[in-house]
Amino acid sequence: MDRRFFYLKTRFNILINLILCYDINGGSMKLDIILNDALLMWNLLYQSSVSEDIHELKQKLWVDYKKDYTSLYRYKKDIMEQLNDFIPDDDKIFTLLESSLAFRKIRKETNKYRLNILEIWDRNKKNYLKELEKVLKCELNCNYTICVLHPNFNIVETDLKSNLIIMGKKITTRDKDNFLTYLIYKIIKNEFLKLEPKDALEKEIINAIVELVATNEFYTRVTKESKYNLGKKSLRVLKEQIYPYWLMYLGVKMADMEKYMIRDNIFFHITPYIYDERLASMDIFTFINYVLKHKEEILKQRTYTVEDIEVL
Repeated sequence: MDRRFFYLKTRFNILINLILCYDINGGSMKLDIILNDALLMWNLLYQSSVSEDIHELKQKLWVDYKKDYTSLYRYKKDIMEQLNDFIPDDDKIFTLLESSLAFRKIRKETNKYRLNILEIWDRNKKNYLKELEKVLKCELNCNYTICVLHPNFNIVETDLKSNLIIMGKKITTRDKDNFLTYLIYKIIKNEFLKLEPKDALEKEIINAIVELVATNEFYTRVTKESKYNLGKKSLRVLKEQIYPYWLMYLGVKMADMEKYMIRDNIFFHITPYIYDERLASMDIFTFINYVLKHKEEILKQRTYTVEDIEVL
């Protein structure tokens, strides 16, 4: 395939993606959900095979064009950085892959997956962004490109610098809240880590607050049931220590805290805590700075779950 033709074809596919993505966004967080042929082909070549046909094709290409096959591996970073303009120096392998029936089938299935994500996001974005703003108390002014792969890859990668999320993960309409919450979680985590924590503890505190925002409170709001049991085990204690201050941040009055403790199965003795009304007027970034500034005081407290109480 001529390099100029490859470039024009790439630009044409980008234009189609933009047309299909038009007006899917709401609020100030923008998502462009696209399919990039070069990135799809790279992953088909170097990740686990998503179908038997692709596996057989990869074996044939490896046997017949081992040197060309090997040399393409280094291009992943270039593809991600030049998503709209990438042209390989030698596109022989890409051309052979792209012209195959196996690739056309996978690309068709991947585009169907992309359209499914577009439909789910378009149907739910208004409520999701409204609930997210209530938790963050501010708008996220950020643009993200969601570059979809075939769902059989079961891959999610995030590039911190370019705001690129590569996603190939199975989804059904029934678990849309789980899927979209996970997508929001990846975006929130990416944005919060730009705060540049000073050390490992500060990074863990920020990761704990990311979970409180997305995995716990946001997910609870969109599903109407507590999701505070979810998250990484390694962050559980940190989240529980931050939890009383988190409730103050959410505007929960002292008299109502017991109700939330029961809802979320996280219990603490109210007496040692001084209710800080300032927390309720903070946005999420101010709250993070507050927790980091007062981390010694916050992390010395102990909370309990029902399981802890039964053991005691």
